Amino acid sequence: MKQYAHQVSGMLYIHSAPTALRAHIEWAADAAVTLPMGLGWQRQPVDGSWRVETHWQGDAEGAAGLVSTLATWGRLRLEVTVDPSPCGTGHRWSVTPELGIFSADTNEIGDVVVDENRLRQAMVRARSQGEPLEIEIADLLGEPWDVELEPFRACDPDLDVSWLGSQVG
Repeated sequence: MKQYAHQVSGMLYIHSAPTALRAHIEWAADAAVTLPMGLGWQRQPVDGSWRVETHWQGDAEGAAGLVSTLATWGRLRLEVTVDPSPCGTGHRWSVTPELGIFSADTNEIGDVVVDENRLRQAMVRARSQGEPLEIEIADLLGEPWDVELEPFRACDPDLDVSWLGSQVG
């Protein structure tokens, strides 16, 4: 088992992977973090590819490196989470071929945490580009990634996720 100075844990969700990349994903993940033996790949009904969900242990840098490696392949939909520690926040990366990488800190229940500086930057961008602030906030929260990934998370090709982008109230 790999030993790390500051060990953390989380989840690896490969929502959609072609058959040819399954072994490569396992090799890359095993080089970056510690996985349980025998990943249980299942068919992804949304696009006929493969999916797997597994717990991992290691360090946050290894998880970030794994995300970076897998994202460069450009054919995967995935998420990696780092569980929050007693003295810190967690983290979530979401990856799609079309959108690339989304990265955000998360709280103890998995909500995206947006700090003051990122929110101020979003306000400045919205003003300077003449875009609605709601679009900038949606990007800060990872909404475009959630909209694309939700049918894969649910394993339902007919899932309507239009409510994710709709206004409330």
